[in-house]
Amino acid sequence: MNTSISYNDLPPKEREVADLYVYGLTKKEIAVSLNKAVRTVENQVRALFAKTDVHKDTEFARWYFCTRFNITFDISPLSRAIAAACLLLIVGFNIFHENNMLRSSRAARGRVARVERSVNRKNEA
Repeated sequence: MNTSISYNDLPPKEREVADLYVYGLTKKEIAVSLNKAVRTVENQVRALFAKTDVHKDTEFARWYFCTRFNITFDISPLSRAIAAACLLLIVGFNIFHENNMLRSSRAARGRVARVERSVNRKNEA
């Protein structure tokens, strides 16, 4: 991994592609959102990998977030464990919250449907 190049050293067009690629968009989705050919996006991703000297998506994501947010690459194991635990808590809370919202919205829809059916029956009678 090449730590001498930073996010700000990249050309603006490659920064756009890097932003979208790291956040999980496919090359085709990036091409559509930036009005580019898929081949152009593939070439830009290949150039990004070559400039940063990475070979995997996860390595590129690590390089991106560390250089973008000025995080050192050499983090102690304790700091790494604490950061991982914090992220796990955040993600876990979000998943738990979304599931509860989904359940409550389903229950509300069920109540609305039952009320509508009873109102329709009363109107028919």
